[in-house]
Amino acid sequence: MNLKSLLLLFFSSYSMLANASVDNRPNVLFIMVDDLRVELGSYGGKNVLSPNIDKLAQQGTRFDNAYVSVPVCGASRASLFTGMRALPDRFVTYYTSVDKDAPDATTLFEQFKNNGYETVGYGKIFHQTQDTAKKSWTDGKAWIADYDQKPELKTAWRDYQLPENIAEIKRTGKGPSTEIFDGPDESYFDGKVAIKAMKKMTELAKSKQPFFLSVGFVKPHLPFTAPKKYWDMYSAQQFDLAKNALPINAPKQAWHSFGELRAYSDTPESPKPVGNEQARRLIHGYHAGVSYADAQVGKVLSKLDELGLRDNTIVVLMGDHGYSLGEHGLWAKHSTFDVATKSPLIIRAPNMPANQTVTGLVEFIDIFPTLTDLAGIATPTQTAGVSLARLVKNADLPAKASVFMRYHDAEAIHTDQYTLTQWFNAKKKVMAEMLYDNKNDPDETVNLAQLPEYKQVLHDLSLQLATYIKTRK
Repeated sequence: MNLKSLLLLFFSSYSMLANASVDNRPNVLFIMVDDLRVELGSYGGKNVLSPNIDKLAQQGTRFDNAYVSVPVCGASRASLFTGMRALPDRFVTYYTSVDKDAPDATTLFEQFKNNGYETVGYGKIFHQTQDTAKKSWTDGKAWIADYDQKPELKTAWRDYQLPENIAEIKRTGKGPSTEIFDGPDESYFDGKVAIKAMKKMTELAKSKQPFFLSVGFVKPHLPFTAPKKYWDMYSAQQFDLAKNALPINAPKQAWHSFGELRAYSDTPESPKPVGNEQARRLIHGYHAGVSYADAQVGKVLSKLDELGLRDNTIVVLMGDHGYSLGEHGLWAKHSTFDVATKSPLIIRAPNMPANQTVTGLVEFIDIFPTLTDLAGIATPTQTAGVSLARLVKNADLPAKASVFMRYHDAEAIHTDQYTLTQWFNAKKKVMAEMLYDNKNDPDETVNLAQLPEYKQVLHDLSLQLATYIKTRK
């Protein structure tokens, strides 16, 4: 055999081995549910019907204490998909763009694409829908239900179906905060996204190339619009209204005017509170949206099973942050209270234990290194998180001692026992602070920061937070 033939044989064999290595890598199905608070059946929620997500939790590992970097959509997603922490000048607002804030960062999807995966984005993944699209997605574009089906749309992303609501938003630029429409799931965006994802999954199953399919559902995000059958699962009267007040001794900085909800035509102007009737309707609508999103999750997961892909696919399901439904007198997110900074996280991975619960602390910045670790590919040095793969393998191992989040002038540290939030002025001096005992006051009803018996606790946590702020990057 001559040298040319030997070289051809060598490169052919190398190519076959490389392809085999790629072919054996697990697929990834990443599902994000917008504004999903920790209130699901699998998380102990008594008033929500979420059978499909609950089933997934039973099949994998449920993380009970997973925390965001920033409790607002754009910044949270940007931090999550780069694995980088939020800073005072990076990943700050709901309209954050990775392309602008961290243009040199490698996104989670880009890293998988660069390692032989076909990467696909359907629905709301980044808040700026085409953020990093050219480098993140194999075809250079995410598919978004509202932008990519323009001939069908009359109300853009607010997605109303009733003629009177469509007329109202066209006339005033606003619409109601809720809508009940007696129609099929695909009337709304999430139903369309589920159908699109299932069709694409069918195509991907025929390829030898591993895939990373990201599916983003917008419900239960405002407006709380969902098909009637999901509203009919609940009664508004079954929900208890939260106490409409800030915690005892909480500083004024802890309150916000929930401007996101004020942007709807049936919400009173600030600073007026939401009335009890609207509050019940909003809570009812939020839960209807959760059940609607849960049904779409079920369809996608069923298609994965039907195609025989389950045994070689990592599934991640999570929210992008939590959500307030009147707790502390607040609505939406935009605070460092636990209800806004914690969100569900479930991971099911091939050959890993089922029905596990991790009670320790983890952060959303840990998702990037977790998925690269589970897939056996390199993790970029930019990532600040740690892989959770060891916890997916053994939920009894220790997690983090503390996690950190921020929102505008507020910086927070959360440990198993306490949560401290401090607000800083332009000179980096503490303007206000609040301290809660997570074990004895999990609903954060009494601010302990000014009580003398907590002086040492406050000092220790302040020092930890200050050290973190100085060293983070």
